[in-house]
Amino acid sequence: MSVQKIENIAENLCSLDDLPALPRVALRILEKIKNPDTSMNQLAEILATDPPLSAKVLNVVNSPFFGLSNKITNLPHAVNLLGEESLKYIALSFSLVQLFKKNQNQMDYSRFWKESLVCAVVSRLIAKQVNPDDAEDLYLLGLLHNIGTLILAQSQPRQYAMVIKKVEAEAMLMHHAESEIFGCSHMEIGAFLLNQWGFPESFTIPVSYHHNQEEPGIKDSKLLVRIRIIHLATEIFSFLYEKDQALRLAMIKDLLDQYEMAGQLRLEALMDQACRQINPLLPFFDIEQDSAMDYLKILEESKKELFHLSFDLTRKVRQQNEKIFKLTRLAYKDSLTGLPNFQSFQEAMDREMSAIERYGHTSVLAMMDIDHFKVINDVHGHAAGDQVLQEVGRFFSENIRGSDMIARYGGEEFVLILSRTKVDEGMQIIKRLQENLGRLMIDYRGKKLSVNMSVGITEICQNTPLIKSQLLWQADQALYLAKNAGRNRCIVWHTQ
Repeated sequence: MSVQKIENIAENLCSLDDLPALPRVALRILEKIKNPDTSMNQLAEILATDPPLSAKVLNVVNSPFFGLSNKITNLPHAVNLLGEESLKYIALSFSLVQLFKKNQNQMDYSRFWKESLVCAVVSRLIAKQVNPDDAEDLYLLGLLHNIGTLILAQSQPRQYAMVIKKVEAEAMLMHHAESEIFGCSHMEIGAFLLNQWGFPESFTIPVSYHHNQEEPGIKDSKLLVRIRIIHLATEIFSFLYEKDQALRLAMIKDLLDQYEMAGQLRLEALMDQACRQINPLLPFFDIEQDSAMDYLKILEESKKELFHLSFDLTRKVRQQNEKIFKLTRLAYKDSLTGLPNFQSFQEAMDREMSAIERYGHTSVLAMMDIDHFKVINDVHGHAAGDQVLQEVGRFFSENIRGSDMIARYGGEEFVLILSRTKVDEGMQIIKRLQENLGRLMIDYRGKKLSVNMSVGITEICQNTPLIKSQLLWQADQALYLAKNAGRNRCIVWHTQ
């Protein structure tokens, strides 16, 4: 998905003004670290201006996470021991938790930050074995990888409730359900937010693809390793806290082989270190400790169950999950034209009206019908009619803007949403499409077929009732007028 398309979607979901800004102390620390003349004492002084944050940093320094032999009670001493990189990420960690704690909505706050923290610690441990120079970066990446979830849930709580419902009812993966509802997932939105905060591509790209680790086009080996580490960490969290643990363990082992990390990582040692580091950190993030959690016991019991599972079965299950996702997507596609179907259009209209209600822009709804389509079927046969529909669908897919939405409404009717478009501009776009479509020659068994379309459009804005059935009726009535006026015309409802 292009950066421009992500920006368009992000602007529709939440205005840039609504995006949270990094806390003041975290920003000051980041700015000072960029200056090579900044001393560790200066960083300690900045940190001291936020007593709760200072206390948490001291507690973390003395936790098993750093494994120091002597207790540190002096903040400057702690800052010197941490170093710039560790201080930056520890300070950012607590700042982010406080930043989003106020906006949890219906989110399971404890669960979200537990997953983020587990992934942060596990990612850091894996990186220490695979690429030690990246260990501190991977801690922050693990903490931030799902940050887009909070943005979506905060800016669009009603739609995000639909995502959660879809995950529970249809057993979909979260990012797949988000893509169905929003047109993008928390991965792209998270990367967009990090970009707004000034993070480099070494952070934004891994956040963009941590569930799609084989995304084509990523050739940078360092970025691929980061993506794979985050992906492994998310799978390890699912293994520890979700069902089907033996199967999840098999998937982790399969991924370790696929990523050529099996020789570098021992799961027993990783689980042992993770257990000793994670539990003491949880209270600092206001999360209850897993007193009954025994990671090594879970691992051993899962290994026994795994004895009865083969890697072939694991791969089959993964392939089956992908097939299920593809079938789910097909349910939203028209099988003949490949365009979004009626159901997809209904959801797109809901999203567009919600965006208009929130941001006050104007959009255009167009109802379109192929002229004399019955004649094509009667003279050339239904196979010719099907090919015409396919070619018309392809024409619109290739000639509308990325921010617009075309769908097959039924029969020879199509619907088009021109997002953030005024009526006059919409008329120009439609007329240009009609002219170009009229020049299209469709080759059917050596015969050249041409088609025209009649179009009815109506305005969607805050000044008109945002009732979907009424808007569709208006566009349909305008289409009826265009047909009666001689076809191959575009008529606007509100001018009648």
